[in-house]
Amino acid sequence: MKILDARILIIDADTEVVEFLKNHLGTQHVIESTGSGIDGIAKGSSSEYDIYFISMSLPDISGRDVLHAIRKVHEEAICIMMSSNPSIDSAVQTTQMGAYNYISKPFDPEKIIPMVHRALERRWYILEARRLREERENNLAELSVDKSRLATVINSIDDGILVINQNKEIIFYNPRFLQLIDTDRQILIGDSMFRYLPQSLQKQICEILQKAESDGKTGAIKQELVIKPPFELVVMANTAPIFGENGQCLGVVSVLRDITEMKQLEQSKSRFVNMVAHELKAPLAAIHSYLKMILDNALGDDIVTYNTYMKRSLERTEALMELINDLMNIFRMDSKAVKRNLEKVEMAELLEKTVELFRPQMEEREISVNLALKHGVFVKADPEEIRRVITRLISH
Repeated sequence: MKILDARILIIDADTEVVEFLKNHLGTQHVIESTGSGIDGIAKGSSSEYDIYFISMSLPDISGRDVLHAIRKVHEEAICIMMSSNPSIDSAVQTTQMGAYNYISKPFDPEKIIPMVHRALERRWYILEARRLREERENNLAELSVDKSRLATVINSIDDGILVINQNKEIIFYNPRFLQLIDTDRQILIGDSMFRYLPQSLQKQICEILQKAESDGKTGAIKQELVIKPPFELVVMANTAPIFGENGQCLGVVSVLRDITEMKQLEQSKSRFVNMVAHELKAPLAAIHSYLKMILDNALGDDIVTYNTYMKRSLERTEALMELINDLMNIFRMDSKAVKRNLEKVEMAELLEKTVELFRPQMEEREISVNLALKHGVFVKADPEEIRRVITRLISH
């Protein structure tokens, strides 16, 4: 199940990227391209393409603006965002805006081609579901009669689908729905929804039905539901009423989308920011103390002593630069492209140097530290990583 001769629009000013995609995809599909974001919006909005490749960086407007404009016209558009400088923040933002995928440049042919195949399969399901939905949108009764025709499409998509009638009885669901409410129980068609559904989803459905019965007009409700706290399983539930030809509410349809990965990414981002702040705080505090003592002439007139503290400050700034380089390599570390600098480290010497960095702060707070160290003990490790661990422990 795939689309032959798919229409693909590439919106990128980088000619090498455009040529790469044309060379690898142009033999099977129809490729069009533009280097302008404004022109890309005009083309992509006036005609619906099967796949949109959109660069995050364009000469006239941002890739996010292009994504927003195209998705505003074509809500189900398959948009793949491309970035030469990928970041967690931009990945989260574009995913929340409806992007199908977020990839970094340069591309790996072994990865890009299978990804396009999966995107086209999803596009086929979207088009087929759209066709069937348009045929049946005004007749819920025919949905049960023709569910065998819909089964292949509905059972293959990534979203969970649930249909409830006005009596709050379950009349249809797909296998993915069971996974997204984290149950292995077999749901019987015609059973009450209260026997199976999470309370948060029950509340959403009841609210829709009550509003529809009271005034006959109600819109969809979109809400995040935590199925397995804290973030083991989180779904976005989009529930909407189903009306018959006479305007009577026949029930509701609820679509669940798995957003666990996105929520975990947001949590990881928060933890990452806290970690970076903590890693920077300790060495900056040490440098601040050294420079304050030097400016206050608190070390007497011995120039050697001042040079010692200046050297320590320089060492801490170098360590901070190394930490920043590590943070810049975070994406390469995920792909195992960065190797640790493993060497023999004398632990006693490393501990003494690290503790000495905190000496001014300890004296200011009247804290004393006694070190009972055994010299000659070596471990194989990255000295900067070990130093950061010890620094974190002491700063706590």
